[in-house]
Order: sequence, then structure tokens, then C-alpha cells
Amino acid sequence: MRNWTFTIFLLFSLTSAFSQTASTGKTLQGKIKSANQQIMFATVGIAKANVGTVTNEKGEFELVIPTEHLNKMLTISHIGYNTVNLKLDSLSAYDYVEIELTEKAEFLEEVIVASKKLRGKTKEYGNKKKHNSFIWIQKGDRGSEIVMLIEPKTEIFLNSVSLNILNELEREFLLLLNIYTVNKSTNLPEAQVLRNQKVIRSTLKKGWLEVDLSDENMVLTEPFYIGFQWVEIEEPLPLIGCKSSTSLKSLIRYKALGKWEEFVEWDIKVMGTSYEAP
Repeated sequence: MRNWTFTIFLLFSLTSAFSQTASTGKTLQGKIKSANQQIMFATVGIAKANVGTVTNEKGEFELVIPTEHLNKMLTISHIGYNTVNLKLDSLSAYDYVEIELTEKAEFLEEVIVASKKLRGKTKEYGNKKKHNSFIWIQKGDRGSEIVMLIEPKTEIFLNSVSLNILNELEREFLLLLNIYTVNKSTNLPEAQVLRNQKVIRSTLKKGWLEVDLSDENMVLTEPFYIGFQWVEIEEPLPLIGCKSSTSLKSLIRYKALGKWEEFVEWDIKVMGTSYEAP
């Protein structure tokens, strides 16, 4: 399969975008682009350091980097593009950065549908019941995310994913849907499965927020994580249904690319149809 090399543009600005702050380290500002088009909701951060963010709808970002992490790698990623890793100490001489991502033409083999026969049996996975306990997720930063482990006993075609939410004021909110493979050593989320970014905009007041995945044409053969990610800071909506249980593995992280923590059991469910080889 063919891959394209990436190009990185580092531009000077009249104002200091990569500036020293009194106590937190440095603040890096910039824009993520591809073919002169801004890339919204790209992830920018330091893996497993709880230093991360998501670009806004103009492709812009601002990231506060503590001093102890300034010798680490900055990771920039987005579904459908080659991931870029840059040494932060190599960026300190620049006032403003614009980073160009390039498209990739390869996908995980396990999510590409082969010639298979539909058994016709559709089943719910995850939390099938709505609960009346709701909690806030967002902590004022773009990129907070929750996930639940789904473990079907056979390979399934993904029909839809649903999240139990509460949005009493019926304000519009925005979420990203993510699907990850499972790292067999850590049992944590690993590689992104989706081939196209799924942006969810809704004003739903309460109940199951359903996301149709049939157009993704995916068959998953192994356990996977379903996740929802917050990309706005002005409106930390919606609240998420949950219950105090750990029977279904649920995780949370408060920063893009941050550390995963075990949490309560989210009201997330998946509709899948089983397949068999011809």
C-alpha cells in the first residue's frame, strides 16, 4: 500500500506563541493543515503525559507544556492522516508553528469487510439499560474522552452506537466518536479503527444518542473500545448516564493522548450483526 511523506512548516510570528510562562512551562500555539486546508479536531499532545488538546474548527490549537516535558515528543494525529511526531526542543526556537499532515492510504485489515454471509442475527452489546444517574465529563479542556470495552463472542458488522445523555437546556453540543483496537498487553485502547472522523452534533434533551455506523461498512473480529470525545470548552455538554459498577470495563481520560483511568460504567451500547464465512 502507498504512503506519502509528511511535510512540516515552521513559521515565524511577530508575537511570541511559544512563550515562557511563570510557573507552567511554555505555551505553544499553531495550526494544523493539509493541502492548505485547516484540519479541525486533530489531536495535539504528549502521549501519556496528560498534556494534550484538540484543534478547533479552524485547525488552531494552544497547548501549555510543563517544563519537565519540554524534552519529549509532540504527537499530532487525525483519522485518515499520517501521524507526525516532533521533538519539542526543536520547536522552542520558533514563535509560531504550522504543521502539514498528509493523507494515508492504508487501513487496518480487520475492519475491511470481506465477502461474507450475513447470519441475520442482530444483538446489543455493552450497557443495554439506561440509568438515571448522570455526571459531567469535561474539565475545561478539549480532548476529554470516555470509552467502554465491547467483547462480542463472534465477529460482527457494526450497525450503530448509542450513548445515554442528559441535556436539559437542549443546547447544541458536539462530540467525536472513536473506535479503538485493544492492546493485548495492557488491555487499554490502542489503534484507531474508524476510517473517517465521526462528528456528532445534537440538541437531544435526554435519552439514547444514536450514531449510525452502517456506512462505515466495518466487521470487527476482536474486542474493541467505543469512545466519545469532547472537543468544545465553552459548553461541557452533555451529561452522561452511568452506574456504579465495574462489570463492563469503562475508562476515562481528561486530556487528549492522556493516561487512561478506570471509572464508572458508562451507558454505551452497540448494535451489531454477526457474520459467518461463506
